[in-house]
Amino acid sequence: MTFCFVNTCKGSDRLKRLLLVFIVFMILLTPVGARAGGGSSSGGGGGGSSHTSSHRSRRSSGNGSPIAGVIGIGACMGMIVYWKRKKARHMHQEIKDDLSFAYQQDDFWNEKVLKKKVKEKYLIIQEAWSKQDLETLKKHLSESLYEQWKLKIEWQQFQQQYNQLDHIQLLKVILVDLHDAIDNQQDFFWVYIEGKMNDLMIEKQEVIASNHECFVEYWKFVRHGNDFLLDEIKQQDEVES
Repeated sequence: MTFCFVNTCKGSDRLKRLLLVFIVFMILLTPVGARAGGGSSSGGGGGGSSHTSSHRSRRSSGNGSPIAGVIGIGACMGMIVYWKRKKARHMHQEIKDDLSFAYQQDDFWNEKVLKKKVKEKYLIIQEAWSKQDLETLKKHLSESLYEQWKLKIEWQQFQQQYNQLDHIQLLKVILVDLHDAIDNQQDFFWVYIEGKMNDLMIEKQEVIASNHECFVEYWKFVRHGNDFLLDEIKQQDEVES
């Protein structure tokens, strides 16, 4: 009886160690910064994860090489992004015929023009979010998303926070889904967004969180006349889980 109990304890300890390793791994892969809308969930995301202290990255395990650790994490992230991009390209191939047919009926669905406008809007939206520029955001967001982001920015201001973004890069845009309705105002499309930037969360003039890693998101745009507005942002795990 005692033997069984000891084995159970050992099994429990082993499970706890595995769980701890898994949690640490997930923390390393979780973006610490925020990006436009908060960068953590749909509809603009939530800012909870962005408040995690960046000091944890200074902790060391003792004998391990910090440089080797950084290289290892970088290589891991590179492989993850590679597979996400490959999957997005596959999704694009699946909608190519639909996109071609939609373009024959309506010039709005010109893929090159859509991607060009997405790149322009991406930079405008990220910069406006960083500056807490609600006037500019209102021109590029759907009404529902604007109201969500407005509340987030007002909460940041109440806490004397702002999300400083610079060196904003858009590395890849891939159209992965579309809906071409009879009523043009019901049209929408999704794009795979792969980006990178210096992402700092500032509170009372102090950096409380930072992230400089490449990231993947999915942005939904809804048609607005001959233009389109950002309506939703989903993180990669929300789309691909």
